[in-house]
Amino acid sequence: MLRSVRNKVGAAAIVVGAFFGGVMAHAEGLQVANLAAIGKLDYDVLRDGDKIGDHAFVFSRDGDALNVQIDTDVKVKLAFVTLYKFWHHATEKWLDGHLVALASKTDDDGTDHEMNVTAKDDKLAVLADKKATVEPLDSMPASLWNLGIVKVPVTLNTLDGSMMAIKTELVGEEDVKGPNGPVHSRHYSITGDLQRELWFDPQGTLVKVRFKGQDGSDIQYVLK
Repeated sequence: MLRSVRNKVGAAAIVVGAFFGGVMAHAEGLQVANLAAIGKLDYDVLRDGDKIGDHAFVFSRDGDALNVQIDTDVKVKLAFVTLYKFWHHATEKWLDGHLVALASKTDDDGTDHEMNVTAKDDKLAVLADKKATVEPLDSMPASLWNLGIVKVPVTLNTLDGSMMAIKTELVGEEDVKGPNGPVHSRHYSITGDLQRELWFDPQGTLVKVRFKGQDGSDIQYVLK
C-alpha cells in the first residue's frame, strides 16, 4: 500500500522536455529538486470512491542528502466497526541517487513489521522482521514516489524487506484529477510481485496510485 509548487517558466520547460522526452536520469534529478522544493505531498486514500484514510510524503534536504518521511493511516469501517486497518511509518535517506538508509514500522491489520536498511560496503544491509539480508546498493524501494521505479526489474518491499520482481510498461499520457484541476501525466502499469498503476506529472510528482485491494476493491491514492 499514500501541493504543487510551480517553477519559473524556463525551468518548467526544461523539466517537461526531459520528462516527456524520456531522458530519465536527468528527469529523476529534476524530480528530486522539485520535491525538495514542494516539501510535502498529501493524498486521499479511496476505496471504491470512498475515503478510508490518508497518505503523505514529506521531503527535506540535509546537505546533499534528501530525507523522505512516509506515513499511511487507513481504516475500513462498517458503521462503528473497523473491518481493516493499515498503519505505516517510514523514513528514507537518499544520497547521489541511491538509498543509503531506511527505517519502517507497519501494522497491517494486526500483523506488525519492522525494517531497517543501511548502506555498507557498497551494499544495502537489510534487517526486516529480524531476518538479515544483503541487497545491491542500487535497490529501489517500493515507496512509489521515486520516478526511478519505472526502470527497475526488482523492487524492495518496504514492509518486510523482500525483493519483488516487477515489469513496468508505459500505458500512455493522459489527464488525471489534480489538486488544482486536470494534470497531464504519464501513466505506468507495474505487474509481477507488485501490481500498481502510477501517474507522474511532468515535474516527476506522483499524482495518483491505483491498485486492487485483497478483496477486489478499487484502491486509489489521489493527490490533494
